[in-house]
Amino acid sequence: MSSNSEILVDDSSQLARRRLAWTRFWSQGALHSLGSSFHDNYAGAIGTFWQSEFASCDARDSLLDIGCGNGPLAKILIDLYPEEGPTWTGVDLSNPRPTWIARLAEAAARRVQFRGGVLAEHLPFRSSMFDLVVSQFGIEYSDLSRSQPEVIRVLKPTGRLALVVHHADSLPVYVSRQELRHLEFLRRGDFFDSALAMIPYFALFNDVKARTRLQSDPGAIQTRQRFDDAQRAIQQRVADEPIPDLLADVQIFMQDCFRTAVSVGATPAIDRVAGYRSLLDDSRLRLEDLVRSALDKPGILALQERFKAAKGRAARSSLKALSVNSQVFGWALRVSC
Repeated sequence: MSSNSEILVDDSSQLARRRLAWTRFWSQGALHSLGSSFHDNYAGAIGTFWQSEFASCDARDSLLDIGCGNGPLAKILIDLYPEEGPTWTGVDLSNPRPTWIARLAEAAARRVQFRGGVLAEHLPFRSSMFDLVVSQFGIEYSDLSRSQPEVIRVLKPTGRLALVVHHADSLPVYVSRQELRHLEFLRRGDFFDSALAMIPYFALFNDVKARTRLQSDPGAIQTRQRFDDAQRAIQQRVADEPIPDLLADVQIFMQDCFRTAVSVGATPAIDRVAGYRSLLDDSRLRLEDLVRSALDKPGILALQERFKAAKGRAARSSLKALSVNSQVFGWALRVSC
């Protein structure tokens, strides 16, 4: 595997924030962005789609993966062709951190190349270079009016295109909308601030005399009441919401931070809260990206027609919604000559 960082064009502050948020996400070791739905690699209809697509590849083919993340499609490809097979190049706005590459045999690893910091709207490749361009929940995050012509430019005239893109009515989009609501609730609420105010008191827990004084300390009593009110508000929301997992995770995390304060002091616990809130900010940016990029039926039909028109009169295409466990997960689009 080789890896390099390209110079970002139009690297605005918002683009830089998105790039950093996704880079930090990939650095945590996730193979793909739907870890709660697929604990390993993509499975079900999505996995079958890609296995079918890659099974028709020639060993000499060159593949480009748009918005590759940590390379779930590369892993499917290598699993199908462990000895010899097509070469795969993945590009992503962020800087991926694929750990699974280290376990590959040298010959297989040489067929995989990650290029971070690359915009789909400005692909750093010569024209007519790739036999197959693919993307799994990736290309739709770009400006399609600019990335679609770039994909056609780098694709060979006889090349194929295969995409799985976010469906506006899919389960991942629904869950993302719910979690964005929870994050806004937390931003407007008092849970984190009231919990931070509690941490110094937990740090005194091992001092028996100090702990005794806290029982009648007006400040400690008021702080505890404030936190209890915030905690009850979250618990009520957990009870009322269809997908409260994020809120439940926040509560579990904060209890662990209180234990940190007891065992090693206030400062490490406060630092953990600050780091966690930063991760939630990253999560908000990623979820906003996902919801904003999802395509409804008119949107995916328009994209299909643009690719067909660009490929010429002989172009053939297929489009279908992919479902996993009876839940819609995305649009699957194929275009070929």
